Order: sequence, then structure tokens, then C-alpha cells
Amino acid sequence: MSEPETQVQLLDSVVGSLKEINPWITTAILCALIVWTIIRARSAHFLYDRVWRMVGGGEIQNPTLKEYWADVRDVEGFRFRTGINFPSMKVLLATAQWTKEHNINIKDLSFARGWIRDLPWIFGKPPIRMIRSLVIALLIPFGVLATGTAYMLGSESVLLTIKESKVTFWTDGFTATNFFFEKNVPEFSVTQNNCSKLRLDALTQEDVSVICETLSPDNFKEIKKSLMEQRLIAGYFLAVLTFISFVLLRSLAQAQMASKLRKIPIPNFEASEPQDELTPSIQPVTD
Repeated sequence: MSEPETQVQLLDSVVGSLKEINPWITTAILCALIVWTIIRARSAHFLYDRVWRMVGGGEIQNPTLKEYWADVRDVEGFRFRTGINFPSMKVLLATAQWTKEHNINIKDLSFARGWIRDLPWIFGKPPIRMIRSLVIALLIPFGVLATGTAYMLGSESVLLTIKESKVTFWTDGFTATNFFFEKNVPEFSVTQNNCSKLRLDALTQEDVSVICETLSPDNFKEIKKSLMEQRLIAGYFLAVLTFISFVLLRSLAQAQMASKLRKIPIPNFEASEPQDELTPSIQPVTD
């Protein structure tokens, strides 16, 4: 089975699976998938070919044109698979030869594609020190926030704040304790039995009443509900912080990979000169 036929069957399979979902969701997912594919492949020939087949268009018969169209689809496929904007089959083949001669993994080339300039072997010069400093400067506070968020996610107590006085405390419905970042409130830990005896200069009588009320068995379900909401919010923020940290570390790794690849000698390639066989010579990189 040829590559175009395999791609057509794969697309039919995906569309068939989506039909089992809500029609509007199916349409939105399919449109998003098509737009993403067009953006990554930097062309829509695959879509034109599919539409042509749907309206009854036949295969290309002329051998020369058929070979030419196959080259167009191959270049488009490599753009989609690697995310690298190969302008032509000549450049694609030259890149393949270059990676083979220097033992370059195509995954590494694709990973550093954000730093590729006019041709796949030409890279911009990443400011590694600045990027590293920026990533470290951002990861430190993110790490602190992630640690606190993870603590709240795993905690059996919910963090509550009294509206009037803005005093914050922890409670699991049985015990109430001070929030360690609340500097104006001394350390305390009370239960429903001894809560009324709580006497602190930093707490008003209204504060004590609110704290004791949260320890009432009648409010236990509300405490558990608030705890679940706290965990959901903490889980959301932890996921966001983790994702941002991953993006930062990935950006640094991409810059380092681009810096490594730009030191490799580049092929002497002139896109304007027609060649039957691409055997690029090697010349050193110059900044």
C-alpha cells in the first residue's frame, strides 16, 4: 500500500472515530486538527488532494507529473513530521546528506528548529547565558510556589480566611491551627472542646467565634467541600506551574542544541544552481 493511500485510510479512521462524539465537538476537533496540520506542514496539498479524491478526481497519469507531485507530498510530509520548513526537495535531500555525514539525529535537528534560519543547517546564535540566567531566575520562585501548592494539594486541612479581620487558619473540621505565614497571630492549636478558651491578643472575640464555629459537627460537610475545592485549585495551579517550568527548561535545551549544531560545518549549497545529485562540499561555520 502506497504512502498516500495509508494517509487517506488513517484520516478516514480518525474521522470515523470522531463521528461517535458530539457533532459540534467533532467539527471543532477536526477543524483544529486540519488547521494545526496546515500550519505545521506549511501547505495544504494533502487537503487539496483529499478534496479532489472526494469529488471524483482521478490519479495523475503522466509519469513526470506523478513523480513531481510525489516529491511535493514527500516534502510536505517531512515538514509535518519534523516541523522544519524544507523549501524544496533539493534542500531536503541536502539536509539528509548533511545529517548523515555528521551523524546528526533528525530529532535533534527538529528539536532546535526554532533557531533555524533560511536553511535547515543555518542557525541563529542563541544567547545561552542570558537564557540560562532567565530560566533560573524564573524557576526559583516557581519552585517555591509549586512546593506550597503541592503541600496544599496533599493537606488534609483547608486554609480559611476570616472576612472581617483577614486572619487565616487551617482546619480539618476537628482541629484549628494558625497559619505559619500569619506573623501577627501567635501559634495555636485548638479543638471544639477547648476552642472557647482560646485567648490571644491578636484575635478578637469575633475571630475566636468564627474559628470555633468551623469546628462544629454541623459544618463538617462544608469543611470537606472546601477542602475538595482547595485541592482542585491547587492541582490546577500545580499543573500550570509544572507546564511553564517544562517550557522554560525545554527552551534552554533547544538553545543549547542549536548552539551545538551551529558549530558543525555546513554544506556548500547554492539553491539557485540545478544539480542532478546533491553531494554538498563542506565549509566551516563563520559567525
